[in-house]
Amino acid sequence: MSTDPEVTTVTSKGQITIPSRLREEFGLEKGTKLMVVPTEYGLVLKKIDLPSVEEFQSRVERRAETVDLSSEDVDRLVHDARGADE
Repeated sequence: MSTDPEVTTVTSKGQITIPSRLREEFGLEKGTKLMVVPTEYGLVLKKIDLPSVEEFQSRVERRAETVDLSSEDVDRLVHDARGADE
């Protein structure tokens, strides 16, 4: 891994271009999700790998086998969680 610094510019829309060398090195392709983490030293970009829809559905199904919740319970929990964001 190279530690040579690269310079990029923030556009008027707040976008940046990650230099191609770094995109290749870190496997950043179109649609890759990055988390932006503020630190006392500046911003850190962290690649995050989200599961595919199929993998997410499979995880939910496996979890559903171990948790005893009704559809109404799930609806209430979702409603409560959304209310907390408002």
